[in-house]
Amino acid sequence: MKQFRQAFLFLLIIALVGCKKIPTFPTAPEITFVGLKKITVDRGAQSDKDSVVITLGFKDGDGDLGTSDNTKINYFVDVYGKLEGKFQKVITNDTVPIRYLNRNGTFFSLNPDGRQGPLEGTLKYGISSYVNFKPYSDSAKYTLKFNVYIKDNAGNKSNEIETSEVEITNYL
Repeated sequence: MKQFRQAFLFLLIIALVGCKKIPTFPTAPEITFVGLKKITVDRGAQSDKDSVVITLGFKDGDGDLGTSDNTKINYFVDVYGKLEGKFQKVITNDTVPIRYLNRNGTFFSLNPDGRQGPLEGTLKYGISSYVNFKPYSDSAKYTLKFNVYIKDNAGNKSNEIETSEVEITNYL
């Protein structure tokens, strides 16, 4: 009888500890800023180039984040450059001296099996382009920050986050 009680108590503890409540999140995605990392690419005889990787935390209630269609934009980034102590939005048009700036993009499906339900995790996104900020700064260094949001497959927009600042020497 004593062994039966011990076995029952052991199984009860396992059952209580093993039960995990499924989280509930809103159907619109929620993001948080986790980090910003600068990566310098050594190009040998050519000048080195910098790029950045933005890391976000995400939560989504119905699990419809990401796409297998590379033409569907679901990651949106606005770039801000520091000029005279203030950040100004960098706009890609003929009046701003930027050859090419790839900001927005696509991230792959985070729920490839198609099941509905909450998703939570981390998303890393790299940004690289050729940029000339000379009118923004006389030096080869400039300070950038980014505003980011994502959309799910239903078109629900997440909240916007602002990254920390990063000093870039050569933005690739």
